[in-house]
Amino acid sequence: MATTIKSTALDFDAIKNNLKTFLANKDEFADYNFEASGLSNILDVLAYNTHYNALIANFALNESFLGTAQLRSSLVSLSEGIGYIPDSKTAAQATINMSINLSSVSPRPSQVQLASGFKFNSTVDEESYVFQTTETVTATDNGEGTYIFKTSTGSSDIVIKEGTARTKTFLATKAVDNPIYIISDKNVDIQTAVVKVFENPSSSSFTTYTDLQSATTISSASTLYILKETPNGFFELSFGNGTTLGVAPDEGNKITVDYLATNGPDANTAKTFEAQNEVTVNSVGYSVSVSTVANAVGGGNKETIESIRKNAPFQYASQNRMVTAVDYSTLVLRNFSTLIKDIQSFGGEDALEPEFGTIFMSILFNDDVTQTTQDTTKESIRDLAEQLSVASFSLKFDDPVKTFLELEVFFQFNQRLTTLSRNTIATNVNTVISQYFTDNTGSFGQSFRRSNLLTLIDNVSPAILSSRMNVKMQRRFTPTLTAVQGFNIRYAAEIASPDDVNHIVTSNAFRFRNKDCIVRNKLNTNKLEVFNTEDKEVIIDNVGDYTGDKINIVGLQVDSFVGADNFIKLSATPANQSVITPFRTDIVEFDDTKLVSSTVDVESGVTN
Repeated sequence: MATTIKSTALDFDAIKNNLKTFLANKDEFADYNFEASGLSNILDVLAYNTHYNALIANFALNESFLGTAQLRSSLVSLSEGIGYIPDSKTAAQATINMSINLSSVSPRPSQVQLASGFKFNSTVDEESYVFQTTETVTATDNGEGTYIFKTSTGSSDIVIKEGTARTKTFLATKAVDNPIYIISDKNVDIQTAVVKVFENPSSSSFTTYTDLQSATTISSASTLYILKETPNGFFELSFGNGTTLGVAPDEGNKITVDYLATNGPDANTAKTFEAQNEVTVNSVGYSVSVSTVANAVGGGNKETIESIRKNAPFQYASQNRMVTAVDYSTLVLRNFSTLIKDIQSFGGEDALEPEFGTIFMSILFNDDVTQTTQDTTKESIRDLAEQLSVASFSLKFDDPVKTFLELEVFFQFNQRLTTLSRNTIATNVNTVISQYFTDNTGSFGQSFRRSNLLTLIDNVSPAILSSRMNVKMQRRFTPTLTAVQGFNIRYAAEIASPDDVNHIVTSNAFRFRNKDCIVRNKLNTNKLEVFNTEDKEVIIDNVGDYTGDKINIVGLQVDSFVGADNFIKLSATPANQSVITPFRTDIVEFDDTKLVSSTVDVESGVTN
């Protein structure tokens, strides 16, 4: 006879039944009616207490692992245990040019200098934000009294960041106590933090400490700090103890932390900037002229719990060094996540044209990141790679190749099976198609599968009896108008063989010799021609050809564009329309302007 309670079932009813079974097997309770007595209430209390404690234990256990934790505080603590510090809020940054006109000043100064923190006002959606410089900028006379400000590297493109400059001051305690200094501010951008240690509160000389995350070597004499998020959302500052992670400030030292308290993504898209103050020269104020090079981008909230869950193990694996291609992607995302949508890194041996000793990196930037910011970011990534790479690999950027898909969709429709109109059904189909591409394409490694999309279309309404789809691939290029040029264009999949019925390759219209023309392949051949769509005649019978996944265009002249697009769309039917799996740097996207959706009435056979 059993004398133990089963402990595997933890729901209320199972616990209560197990208690009844246990007691019923006792001689004292033989033939006892548990439901008709006061003992039932006692069993309810015992079962509830057991169930409640089991839930608490289960929740607590789940919060102990990165894969199952649900609370941000748990993920922050767990990730820090493996050396990963979650991202704080990130300040939006813009790029501007600055100048002042001192032509009326006599004598003119040889140079004008503005300290870091020079402020500018801007607005986004009628909300005001303050941006400021992050380094000292200097301007010299161009000989005509115009002073153009430049950075320490000589660039006139000056980065400004959004946020309020704040300083927290602490008095160091004994290092043996491993003191932690709390910054009670949830809006800290830790990337902007500057930590200084003074000998005493009245001292003017200081030592600037370095963020541990950016350190390449560590010794007992290193001056390093760690700034990380606390479970309550504030931030804590800590140092080494003289033996690990470098030296700590001595007791009585003054510690200051200068940082930006930022609004994160709220200031993104700011595009006009006005200096808060004039520049004083010879006791006279002069206005600063500001022109925007790149709108504000990169502002972000604290790293999400799902991002922490995903990135922390990769950061741990990389150990803050770049060895494998995955290391390169991980550490670049770690430092530039607010600007990057997706990233792909691979060794040169896996490139289309193998190049050993090289790491190729393809970066898909966010849509609002300008080319100027992209170029600046790539240079920063090169600098990071030089610091963290432990092998003699060269880094090359291979920009993403976007292949757009054009769809022609037909579905059989029976009006008797729905109360919705044909137009409503068609609209719903188009919405489903757009949502499919939003959910399944647009990043590296994401494939298009026709069968999956057709299934979604069939499920839109019981009135849709069946569906079919024609798929074309589209690449875009921008020719120099009126110039004779050649282009080598690669698609995400192999192009279909020519036939004698359909043109496999076609372009949108453009103007050439005062006529609307297109590029297309000759029927039953892979040769390309320029076709006059007005007079229905071939103007040029050979402007290139196609083979495999490539189109080679030679001697093409475009005099002007037709319509709103300022580029040429070159479409090609894929050899396999069922699935398009991009290679390495390829990205599949959807051209919704080329969506054709038609209904076929099963009773009348009429297509609309």
